[in-house]
Amino acid sequence: MKKKTLIKSLVFLIAWFWATHLGFGQSIFTNDIFGNNPHSNNPYTAGQVVDINISASGIGRGNGLSLPPDTNDRYNAKNWNTLSLDNNDYFEFTLTPNAPYEIDFVNFTYSAQRSPTGPSNIAIRSSLDNYSSDIETQTISLEGLAVSNIVELSSPIYQNIDISITFRVYA
Repeated sequence: MKKKTLIKSLVFLIAWFWATHLGFGQSIFTNDIFGNNPHSNNPYTAGQVVDINISASGIGRGNGLSLPPDTNDRYNAKNWNTLSLDNNDYFEFTLTPNAPYEIDFVNFTYSAQRSPTGPSNIAIRSSLDNYSSDIETQTISLEGLAVSNIVELSSPIYQNIDISITFRVYA
């Protein structure tokens, strides 16, 4: 019989596009974004907290994005296509359950904000369908306090995950 890790909530927050914090339920991956120029690390793994039954890649960015000017406590990127979704412009993280465990997702939470020239709309997708459909789309607020957002993952496709799964946030 296979063991199962029941995930009540994957909580994920980035100060520009994520820095993670704990919320209601069982958290399996968090990564508060902090320090000088954390976006210079691709992926960013400092401060990462991961459940012992999974591994996590950290927060990375697609090859269509480049490093922004120096900033602190944010995982930033520049050169976003603000007119349409570009398959090379994304932030991502990968979770892999250790055998014989599985992941049952409910949701993940992230906080985001954007600059006046940054993308205002995002699409969250996963590797389960090769990033071909949106799990959800959302609007990102302008600079100021980062706003927390929840992405629902309770549908059957996000249950009993026993392989690596990558989530991407496209703009």
